[in-house]
Amino acid sequence: MTMPAALKTREPKEQYKIAPAKFNIWLLMVASCMLFAAFVSAYIVHKPDNEAKSIWTKFELPVFFTYSAIVAAISSITIYLAWKAAKRDEIKINRLFLATSLFLGFVFCLLQYLGWKSMIDAGLPFVNAKPQDISASYVWVITAIHLVHVLGGIILLAVTLARSFAYRVHKKSMTLMSVTHTYWHFVGLLWIYLFLFLYFAR
Repeated sequence: MTMPAALKTREPKEQYKIAPAKFNIWLLMVASCMLFAAFVSAYIVHKPDNEAKSIWTKFELPVFFTYSAIVAAISSITIYLAWKAAKRDEIKINRLFLATSLFLGFVFCLLQYLGWKSMIDAGLPFVNAKPQDISASYVWVITAIHLVHVLGGIILLAVTLARSFAYRVHKKSMTLMSVTHTYWHFVGLLWIYLFLFLYFAR
């Protein structure tokens, strides 16, 4: 779609090889990877020790977490299509796939909530009746902190979609779209990794 000429604005010439927003998002992603690596390492260390002491409960992950992994994979495709459309100045298509990605983000949050509800119904709350048994606590902490990252991505998506409607997302103004695209891929792939880890490590 061709945008009004008056709204065709170029981004200011960058004085840096990498735009500050892109640099900051990469710093955030690196820090997040380190945080989750710490959780995964702690899980790997605690599990065999606590199993030996018979204070580790084995349980099936709620099926809703499987569904959320599928949603995360689909949303990675839709955000890519939104980014691709912006590069081609296909504004209507960009809005469509941004809105779809945003919707899938809310679906993801709902599925995580249903997953937590299933854990509570199965007698696996954040704090176990046996305080020493922290097997379920790891799932709660990992999924909750990841969801905080997803909420940040939802905010980014909403802002990017609003700017797209204001004709401020197009091939000459891609910084915000690129940041959103990169971060949304990150949280999606991160969840798929965490889900697979929890699924096979339990």
